[in-house]
Amino acid sequence: MNNPSDISQELMLKYLSETANAEETKVVEEWMAESEDNAQYIHQLKALWANAQSFSLLDSIDMDKNWQGIQSKINEHQQGNNRIFWRVAAAVIVLISAAFLMKNLLYSPPQQISFRADSQSELSLPDGTVVTLKKGATLKYPETFGNERIVEFEGEAFFDVAQNTEKPFVIFADETETRVLGTSFNLRTATSYSGLELVLVEGKVSFSTANEKVILTPGQRVAMGANGLLEKTDNSNRNFQAWQTGTLVFENTPMSRVFEDIGNAYNVRFELQNSAFGNCTLTARYDQEGLDNILNTLELLFNTSFNRQQEIILVNGGSCQ
Repeated sequence: MNNPSDISQELMLKYLSETANAEETKVVEEWMAESEDNAQYIHQLKALWANAQSFSLLDSIDMDKNWQGIQSKINEHQQGNNRIFWRVAAAVIVLISAAFLMKNLLYSPPQQISFRADSQSELSLPDGTVVTLKKGATLKYPETFGNERIVEFEGEAFFDVAQNTEKPFVIFADETETRVLGTSFNLRTATSYSGLELVLVEGKVSFSTANEKVILTPGQRVAMGANGLLEKTDNSNRNFQAWQTGTLVFENTPMSRVFEDIGNAYNVRFELQNSAFGNCTLTARYDQEGLDNILNTLELLFNTSFNRQQEIILVNGGSCQ
């Protein structure tokens, strides 16, 4: 190998970092062509440079310890042809160490925003997704999204997800994962009186637990069954979105279902004192009606009365007439 001092350390670093211009690159390549040893020397430096550039490895490297190792190697090779090699190697470590420090000093993960809806609220996310949250729902999301648009959710909300085929939108809720590219759906997590449920309106959704996954198409719903397994069916409940739209429609609907839909729309729970009343049916439509108005009409129709105890409403009496 020719004397490495024939080629400058600065020029070698430019070549390794691919910042050398055409003339500088030609000089290095001509020096490499002068002997097999020269070519091998540059290949060794290239390998060192390539390995050093892996930030994922840098995260687990003790820089102080490795720098001491480099210094000891330099001291061992102060004489002879390897001196320039280790000077360049040391320069590589210094550059990568600096990059590592800059990474940690300048990079910080996006700030997480936690939003709790004190009333029905509409929230626009950084990607253009619009989420309408029911009162009491909570959504956690970053100020800026990365390769995946990941959020955490609890409660009930309608998601209108902005289309982005490169960045999936992922919702973690109740130990489930909802994954979409761009679609709209209603998602409800489990409470003490209602189960987890997703109803798809448009697009396609992948919904999964740790053990299983289902794909939904428009008009389908998935819920957690009593056995802990996912149950996918066609959605037959036209009032699943009543909490958002303010419209309730019943056509010969059993009162047990009527009270379930009204309860979900107004964040209350009904308890029937007369279980037989649950088999009576109702045909009616309510548009933007207050809960008290709806209950007043039901009292007249079915000879019943209601006793409200915070979020629980006791249903007394009731007959089909």
